[in-house]
Amino acid sequence: MSADDAASPPLSAERKALLDLPHRPPMRLVEDVVAIVPGESARTMRVTRPGDFYFQGHFPDLPVVPAVILVEMLAQTGGMAACSGSIPAPAGGLRLAALGEFKFPAAAGPGQVLEATARVAGRAFGLIKVEGEVTADGQCVAAGSLTLAPGLVRSA
Repeated sequence: MSADDAASPPLSAERKALLDLPHRPPMRLVEDVVAIVPGESARTMRVTRPGDFYFQGHFPDLPVVPAVILVEMLAQTGGMAACSGSIPAPAGGLRLAALGEFKFPAAAGPGQVLEATARVAGRAFGLIKVEGEVTADGQCVAAGSLTLAPGLVRSA
């Protein structure tokens, strides 16, 4: 064992999943991975801030997290759950392929803790069905399902 090995403890599954997420700010919506069961489920979080890009113009006097941001956070969480542990992401990553039924029973605003919980509900022909919900300070603000598919593979 080298001195470098002793100084670098192994990454937790949660930290590795976050580092493997291909998104970058401002579209990396996940700030922290709270829990992960590789290949099965994940729980992530983000604290909303008044300066977050999605509040610009939505709405100036009463900022609300857009529903599409809640769906994207759930998709990122689902992708981490699906492609973690011994299950690698496809060469081109994952992309959102379809939305199932979604409900948005409440709104989220600045200063709230968003927590996304995603479960892999099924896999077939390279597609991954994810079910889950997003809460804001413990209150459900989004619940539904989505399908992830292999992303683009760039040609040389």
